[in-house]
Amino acid sequence: MLADHHEYDVVVTAVAPVGAAVRVDGYEGFIDQAKHPSWWSDTPGAAVGDRMRAVVLDAGGNPPRLSALPSDIRIARSLRHTGPLERLCPPPPGSGRDVEWDAVEEALGVVLPGDYKRLVERYGCGVFGEVLWLLEPGCPDAMYDLVAQTAERAEDLAGFWAMGEAKPSELDQDGVRLVPWGYVEGAGHVLYWLVRPGVEPEEWTVILNEGRGPLWEAHQASCSRFVLDVVAGTSTSFYFTDIDDIVAPEDRAQFRPITQILNQ
Repeated sequence: MLADHHEYDVVVTAVAPVGAAVRVDGYEGFIDQAKHPSWWSDTPGAAVGDRMRAVVLDAGGNPPRLSALPSDIRIARSLRHTGPLERLCPPPPGSGRDVEWDAVEEALGVVLPGDYKRLVERYGCGVFGEVLWLLEPGCPDAMYDLVAQTAERAEDLAGFWAMGEAKPSELDQDGVRLVPWGYVEGAGHVLYWLVRPGVEPEEWTVILNEGRGPLWEAHQASCSRFVLDVVAGTSTSFYFTDIDDIVAPEDRAQFRPITQILNQ
């Protein structure tokens, strides 16, 4: 059975003006013309017998729809973890909201990862497992507002480094910047994306700055994968290895939206 956001090696079995039929893992699928690299570049058009890497966009289609575009494959790699997270920790009814992402990204000066947008649209601002806050653009509490915290944290870090605190080696490259997306309740740790020139948002590193010290910890993972590991109790982060001593397993898989917390 094919699954949305999963990658497969496919073989082209037929070609038409509107796209290409493909054989994938024992199933038939279809790649629309605009979802083949030739639509956007000088890459040769699809031909019978071609083999390529593709990602499933709609497993429920008849036939299932796939894409061979590198951009769709990158986005799917990050979205792959939002589904398991939603099954393990279902978004409460009424949580999440629509966001004018173009305006947010213009204010930040960066395009945000697709999996983060999915988390905001499904969960919104709030706390996973009583410890891990998801920041959101326009959150009613400025402490958890993505845009406000990006500016505030940049100013704070610049001050710390000016006073002699060691800057993480990951920031040595020209043009690198940090954008916060998460906050750890109680401990004060901040989770950032490490934004590097020429690196796609779906490939950004997650980097954690401890709340009461100068230490940093980097993870080659998307934000949704990091959250999933915390909720599942499988995180390799030093700062979450003792989460079972802090949060009961049944509470780890709970999400509380900011609206619920403010109304208490």
